[in-house]
Amino acid sequence: MTSGGTLRALVGNREFRGLWIGSTVSTAGDQLAAVALSLLVFERTQSAAWTALTWALTLFPPLVSGPLLGWVADRYPRRTVMVCCAWLQAVLVGLMAIPGVPLWIMIVLLVTVLMISSPFLAAQEASLPSVLPEKRYDDGVALFGTSVDVAQMAGLAAAGFIVTQSSPQLALALDAATFVLVAVLVQLSVRFRPAADPHGGTHRNPEAPRGAFALLVTEPRLRSLMGMRLLAGLAMVPEGLAVPLAASLDAVWAVGLILAIEPAANVLGVAVLFRFVRDPAKRERLIGPLAILSLAPLVMFALDPNLTWTIALLVIAGMAGAYHTPARSAWMRLLPDAYRGRAYGIGRAALRSSQGGGMAVAGVVAHAVGSVTATIAGAGGIGLLLATQATVSWRRARARNDPEAVAI
Repeated sequence: MTSGGTLRALVGNREFRGLWIGSTVSTAGDQLAAVALSLLVFERTQSAAWTALTWALTLFPPLVSGPLLGWVADRYPRRTVMVCCAWLQAVLVGLMAIPGVPLWIMIVLLVTVLMISSPFLAAQEASLPSVLPEKRYDDGVALFGTSVDVAQMAGLAAAGFIVTQSSPQLALALDAATFVLVAVLVQLSVRFRPAADPHGGTHRNPEAPRGAFALLVTEPRLRSLMGMRLLAGLAMVPEGLAVPLAASLDAVWAVGLILAIEPAANVLGVAVLFRFVRDPAKRERLIGPLAILSLAPLVMFALDPNLTWTIALLVIAGMAGAYHTPARSAWMRLLPDAYRGRAYGIGRAALRSSQGGGMAVAGVVAHAVGSVTATIAGAGGIGLLLATQATVSWRRARARNDPEAVAI
């Protein structure tokens, strides 16, 4: 993803190193907790439905807490927010690890932990532009994103072994320990900075937008970037239909492979993009074309490709999805510091809603039309049109603010 010198510079930054290590370790720990709780639910209820519902429950709290609690990361010092949230999460997950805790209490604790994660992540993301020098910011965001993807895959892989070979309580205890580590690392490594918006906008310029949502929908560059990021809801349709897709190919064994392609190809795509395109301005010009390329291969599913071509198309689409990394950094860089926490909460909720909603709608459509490949092709076609429109809007918005930014 980054050259050796760039990686050394990032890891050599004390503040970034603390945030990066903490984020990576806690992400892996969260996967342990998710698998452990699902196993506990199944052991106590013997119900696949309740187990699936518990897993799905992990997706919903951030949709509510992101927009509602993101303001905390702007109103209070961000280091303080991260440390307090991490300690609180450590205590709550530690309570979940106590043997014999009633299942309903564990689920309430889980929802609370996930709610608390929103202000923590908002404060973490909003801190990165202050922690990193401008020339390293994009590389830092790329390293953060790919490390989280790898940690998720590694955490899920380790979770099955740890939970089955020991106990779910041990996995939960390990997750609690990761939150303790995060709290200590942030406290010791991240410099204290005053709150970005301590008065909640009461002393802000009267001409400024009245809220983060108003800013996101009125600033053309932010609006077009968000539009391109929300295309993930269409790009992830193959992942949502992985089981019926593999069955239609007479290769049910390939379900895990299809699910693993998107994160693995994305990591590879980010590595290639940042290795060969070092200039952030050039990467920003590629956001639109790569967004289009991330959806174009899905249209080819109209030809009912075999397994080999299915994998090839998904790899191309997944690698092109690397555009999310420069789009994410450009979006945060364009935001005024006083809005970053709230904007991140809104953006994260919108992105997760698009992903979950896209998969859910695709499942309904696939059932209605009776064809998985036709559904994927349709999602690709719709996405292709929306991506093209967003690309034109992004180019115009950049040209309006900086005519030299879009020069070839």
